[in-house]
Amino acid sequence: MSGITPSIWNQDRNGDWKLYFNTDTETTSFSQQNKEEQKLKKINTNSSDKNLLLGTLVMTSKGIGRLIKSIDGTAYIRFNQDINEYHFPINEISSTFNCYITFILKGNINIIRLKLKVSGKVENIFEELEKIKKINLINNNYSLIYNKTTLKNELTFEQLKLENNAKMLILEISEQECKISRFQNIQKFWYISGIDGICFSPSENIKLLGISLYCPHDNKSMSGIIKILEGNSFSGKVLAEESIEVQPSINTINPLSKIKFSKSVFCKKNFDYIIAFSSNSNANCYSGSRGKSFIEGEKGVNFTFKKIDGNKGGSSVEIGNFPEIYYCLK
Repeated sequence: MSGITPSIWNQDRNGDWKLYFNTDTETTSFSQQNKEEQKLKKINTNSSDKNLLLGTLVMTSKGIGRLIKSIDGTAYIRFNQDINEYHFPINEISSTFNCYITFILKGNINIIRLKLKVSGKVENIFEELEKIKKINLINNNYSLIYNKTTLKNELTFEQLKLENNAKMLILEISEQECKISRFQNIQKFWYISGIDGICFSPSENIKLLGISLYCPHDNKSMSGIIKILEGNSFSGKVLAEESIEVQPSINTINPLSKIKFSKSVFCKKNFDYIIAFSSNSNANCYSGSRGKSFIEGEKGVNFTFKKIDGNKGGSSVEIGNFPEIYYCLK
């Protein structure tokens, strides 16, 4: 970490976001040249807050409080769980505040400044970071830490007792992989030809991380394309596509090949999705039996399985391929 040059995302004089390093002369000169401009901006910004409605949450030098009244340029503020009223010059309170987010993602460190509404929640921080393309909430998991505590999305800035220029840490965390198994028995009987698939519906929003296929047992490898589609038809919208190759196996106890997707697939709760495999060649492989239409998964996610209309590959709820599904909560 010591060899990484500290950096910070900030806006230039044109309002464009740029990444600055401590060694950047532009940062220093820009800061020096604009000290007076920043003072003027502060006055102008705060003057717009003079018309704040009573009861509005505002940022003060003491933290976040609620505006009780405003008389002759003085704001009267009451803080949560405190019956006393505190006085502040009206031009020293604001409906927004600055928050500095330190990123540690994939071994890189940088800092970005966000301007947030005082009345916001933790989830608004993630939304702002996604707007400027610093994170992707669909494909990744992130943990936001403040005062050594991981923050929940529903927490408000007032509950956190944030102050202006608050500093937080954001980490990219590994997805906790869950798995379900469709079949109770394995048999040495199945023939792969053309396209096959199974339809499923999760009870909660999930990210589909991968699946498994049964291996061939005739000393031939099996190649083809795995697709994830919307709906219960092979003509549905393709959400993901992976080229795969499965090697033969003589392991009769667990003859499975795990296939991890290069990019997770978001699946909405109570919507139908298809896992389809289109084979490039024919192969004799293992298969499963005694499957169920309803399976209770980990983390409270239940899966409902259905046969695909017009599926000539043979897989159904009770027998066939696609023995395992790997997922994590969204």
